Amino acid sequence: MKKKVLGVILCRSNSSRLKNKLKIKLYNTNIFTYFFKRLSYCKNIDEIIISTTKNKNDDYFQTFAEKNNLHIYRGSQNNVFERVKNSINYLDNKFDIVIRCNADNPLIMPTIIDEDLNLFSKCDYDFFTPFYNNQIPFGFSFSIFKTKTLLNISETKLTNKQKEHIDNYFIDNSKKYKILKRYNRKYFCPNLFLTLDTKFDLKRIKYFVNKIKNIQLKKQPEKIIKIFQLMKSIY
Repeated sequence: MKKKVLGVILCRSNSSRLKNKLKIKLYNTNIFTYFFKRLSYCKNIDEIIISTTKNKNDDYFQTFAEKNNLHIYRGSQNNVFERVKNSINYLDNKFDIVIRCNADNPLIMPTIIDEDLNLFSKCDYDFFTPFYNNQIPFGFSFSIFKTKTLLNISETKLTNKQKEHIDNYFIDNSKKYKILKRYNRKYFCPNLFLTLDTKFDLKRIKYFVNKIKNIQLKKQPEKIIKIFQLMKSIY
């Protein structure tokens, strides 16, 4: 029986380094819409829920969800663990696997995410991290969790850092969980960061978006890596 996968989009407007970064114009749309479009290409994600905060400036995501007929949960700004957990329960906990989808990664690679989900679903793992020793570009894929394992974690055992960065709890307690650590060697490029946090990140992301706009999805990861490696050799 195929395991059901829930994609939880984590998003908020209150970014200290780059204000309203998800609403910044990108190509012919904005960062958040561009990200969502790419996420929608993932074949192994069965359903998506937007998980944002109760802050007034995050009403944008409420409107986006309503226009696109998406589920949405609004909760704590800093306690991401609680927000993800409540997002799962909001949909009656009917999913076997949860993938955490950070919206400040507009250059996610749907083919890589599908590959990761396919492998994770075939085995009895608790957690997968694409950031194992940071071997592939940061921003190509996301962390994956077994829903049952995630929901069984007691919030009282979490530090403030772990509440904000769920991965850290599993990494800090790696002996307690079955963790999948792997990467596809053809995507090896440990020094490329594609998460949007600064104006420099935005400039880099816009550059790559322009370079891959006419490239097939499955060829985009290697295209970006090739361009980046060429840039490194020149400069």
